[in-house]
Formats: sequence, structure tokens, C-alpha cells
Amino acid sequence: MMVSLSRIVRCGLIAASAIGLSACSKDQILGNHIRQFTLDHALPVILKTDDVPMICNANDGLAPLVMAYGRFNVEIDLMMGFGFAGSSICTENQAVEKELWSALAERQGWTDVAIDARISQQLLNKEAALKQLKAYQHSVNYFKNEYGYELGEGKCPKFKYEVDELLLFVGAVSALQALQNDVASGRLVNVDMGIPPKIVHAMECLDNQKWWGFPQSLQAALIVVLPESEEKQAEGWRKLQEAVDIGLKDGMRLGHATYAVVAYIKGREDYLRDALKRFEAVPSDKINPDYKLLDAIAEKQIRHLANRLWMQKEGRRAPTEGYSDFLDEKRQPDPKLDGLLDDI
Repeated sequence: MMVSLSRIVRCGLIAASAIGLSACSKDQILGNHIRQFTLDHALPVILKTDDVPMICNANDGLAPLVMAYGRFNVEIDLMMGFGFAGSSICTENQAVEKELWSALAERQGWTDVAIDARISQQLLNKEAALKQLKAYQHSVNYFKNEYGYELGEGKCPKFKYEVDELLLFVGAVSALQALQNDVASGRLVNVDMGIPPKIVHAMECLDNQKWWGFPQSLQAALIVVLPESEEKQAEGWRKLQEAVDIGLKDGMRLGHATYAVVAYIKGREDYLRDALKRFEAVPSDKINPDYKLLDAIAEKQIRHLANRLWMQKEGRRAPTEGYSDFLDEKRQPDPKLDGLLDDI
């Protein structure tokens, strides 16, 4: 049986294309496999760990590998969004340590040491802000490429996967942290001040109850930090506290950290103490086991704020436990005993 020439040519072209595709895309196939394995199997395990230094150091080591696969048309924005956000944690922690050293040295009268530590802190704040800004930018790129969605503008996308919602969550937080670190650095990065309003709109794309009240807490945070009126600011504080209670139902304390950070930024020591007490009062067995990493990151933020307050009040960082049990509160006279000794 004879085979037509056209069929031979057609089959030859198909075979050649298949061979060429296979030869050119082995790295792409491997990269896509690594990406899918990471999202399906590694990420759930990562979220269950509370070892923050391990995670941020791992991100430092693996980021170049992930970036390299971008050369082979592998989608890397999602993983790099998570990666830079995770990597920034250790850098931010180092910056806070330098801040504490600077404050302590200043109290002791060690001017040169205080100035040196302050400069080091600002440079670390800059580095953390750059990483967090990259996390945000990768998130923006992901949603633009995968959904045609400009983050914080227009109609919200219909998410295909839950991990996409998590990326929006992480990207939004990274953007606000980048701005915070930029301010602490003395604006060495000059983060775009037009980003926060976009974050407010982007949070409308997430289910507030599903994501532990955190979208509400971010929106409320910006209302308090940049209030339109005293009434709006009071409403923002109320929503911040309400978000804390929503998150606590699912064993999540992210809202506590946001509440505490905003209180620190606004100089509201009463709210800051309230946030610290609420956070520390939650028993460890009530924490959501599927998201221990997020809680551990929130705890780092809370402890940083407690350390700053203790350094201001007592000249040293907060104790390992009982950091919300302030000594000046213990020294306050008991109102029930006022006047009791006056007649003796």
C-alpha cells in the first residue's frame, strides 16, 4: 500500500516539530514541574511551620534558581512574590535589632555607637523595603499576566486557585511593609505613595471572613493612618478591633499585628498595649495549625513593637514572656486602696 507524498511530508514535519519542542523545552518542563510541586506539596508544609528564620533563609537560597527558570517561559511571578516576601523577614528583623541597639546606646550616652547602629538600621530598612517592593511587583505582574487584572483597579478577577488569593494577600502586605520600611530608612527607596489606595481596592477582591478579617484590617489601617475626618478615624479603630475578633475565631492573629502596628504609627500607646495584651492572651493551642508560619511572622512583629515600648519605658527589650505585662502598670497604685491609709 503506497503512502502519499503529502502525508509523508506532513508526518515528517510533525515529528520534527515534536523533536524540536522536546529538545528546546526540557528546562521549561522541569521548571514547570518544580513550580507545580512547590505549590501543591511544599507550600502547605511551609505554611504549617513556625520556623521563620529557616523559611526566609531558604527563600534567599532558592530565589536565584526560580529566577533562572524565567528564561524558559516558566511562570515565576507567583513564586517570586512569595519568595521575596519571605526573604525580607530576616532583613527586617536585623533592622529592628539595630534599632534597639541604637536606642540602648543613646540611653547609655554612647553617641558614636548609637549613630553607627542607626545608619546600619536604615540600610537594612532599605534592603527590606526593596525586597518587599519586588514581592509586590511580582504580584502585580502575576495578576496582569494571568487575569488581565491591574491590581487595585477595575473589576476583581475570578480566582482560579486559592493560592492566587493568598498571593494577593501577601503582595498587599508586602507593599505596605515596603512603605513602612522605606519611611524608617529615611525614604532611601522612595516607594510610590499611590500604592496604598490600590491596596484598599484590591482587598475588596478577597472574602473577609475566609481570610480571617485581614482584608478589613488593612483597609481600616489606611483609614486610621490617613483619616478623612475624626469620625472616619474612630470608625477605622473600631474596624481594626473587629477584625481582630474575626481572625481569632479561626485561630489567626494577623489582625492583632496590624492593630498594633497602626497604634504604634499613630502614637496611640493605649491601643498598642491593648493589642499586645490581646495577642499574648491567646493560648498556643488555639493557633490555626495550617497557618503557623503566618502567626509566627505576626508574633515577630508584635515582639518588635513590645521591644520598642519596653526600651522606651524601661531601657531594655521586653522579657521572653509576659511582654504585655508592663512594669509601670504594676507600679500604679491600686484604686481600691486609695485613701485607705489616710486616717491611720
